[in-house]
Amino acid sequence: MHSAKRIAVIGAGGKTTTLSKLADLHRTARVLLTTTTHIFPFSPPVCDRLCIAPTTEEITQALAQPGVVCAGVPSKNGKLTGLSEEILQAASQSADWIFYEADGARCLPLKLHADTEPVILPGTAHCFVVAGLSAWGKPICEVVHRYQLREDWAQNPGRLVDGAVIADCVRDAVRACGLPHAHLTVLLNQADTVTEKVEEIAAMVRELEAEGLTCKTCSLQEDGDLAKILSLEGIL
Repeated sequence: MHSAKRIAVIGAGGKTTTLSKLADLHRTARVLLTTTTHIFPFSPPVCDRLCIAPTTEEITQALAQPGVVCAGVPSKNGKLTGLSEEILQAASQSADWIFYEADGARCLPLKLHADTEPVILPGTAHCFVVAGLSAWGKPICEVVHRYQLREDWAQNPGRLVDGAVIADCVRDAVRACGLPHAHLTVLLNQADTVTEKVEEIAAMVRELEAEGLTCKTCSLQEDGDLAKILSLEGIL
């Protein structure tokens, strides 16, 4: 039986952009954009069709032709929350790809994960872990969502973010999502904001890659190499 490939996006500092770009790169197929937590609805040109609280028939019909469908259930503050298991199963049988956001970051560039997140769907084939390099040099308390979960950071909230802090946020996401390293790609986004830190970023990448992680340094908003950065060929 046909089943869509499920791709998660977690972390902070570019998740929405990552989802938008993934959808755009695959829009000749049948794509569902959704969440297991909360997202703002995607609108054109990212999304071709918006399905709010769809029935199984409505989601199946929306995904019957190529293009990008954003779907979810209304939540507070204009956001959408995740689809029911029944609707998700119907979508899986119609879509080719399901790209979904699996945690929240309150629009900050870095985050730590609570015990209840990320919410990874069964059968997820790959996960993009995003971290925002724009946090570099700023106080942890200003740029790391849930920084208090680390006791040493809670005791020193004014500590400035460096490569060690960013790497620890990446490690936290990797641990929390629970997928094998081979099913993960780390996107160190917003490289355009820290052009003077090239050597420090390279050292951080070497350290993470020595732990078996695939890392890509990028500026998702303006990178001309996006297809290569977000490629799922050879991964799935």
